[in-house]
Amino acid sequence: MKKIFTFIILLSATKVTHAQGNYYPLSDKGTFEEMMRSVVILLMVYLVTSFILSMIKLFLDNRLKTKIVEIGTPEEVVAQLIPAGRNEKKNGLKWFCVLTTVAIGLGITGFYQAAGIYALTIMTFSLAIGFLSYFLLIRHLYN
Repeated sequence: MKKIFTFIILLSATKVTHAQGNYYPLSDKGTFEEMMRSVVILLMVYLVTSFILSMIKLFLDNRLKTKIVEIGTPEEVVAQLIPAGRNEKKNGLKWFCVLTTVAIGLGITGFYQAAGIYALTIMTFSLAIGFLSYFLLIRHLYN
């Protein structure tokens, strides 16, 4: 609910700032490029922070499970504390594969000074390779 409210406030603020005239930000090339850079930076920050948080959560859950086993907690209490069917390891592996291939794609893009559609193509292929590697690793590890 807070996200929706914040989004509505930000959207209304953009409308108020452009109330003086007919300004189309997507028609100006410089403004459009700056907006795209900002969106990509925010997306990358979100991806990296969610990866770090999922790894911290995985590590802390593992420590909790080992403490529970060491103490010898009854099985009923363990079943209530640890929900069944969670895929933290698979999720962490997925983020690792995706972020690693995105970093490789960004490295290739920076090395060859690719811009525009070429950079987008490189990043798309790197993401596809990341998800393919995740699929193959999961299939290899759990079969």
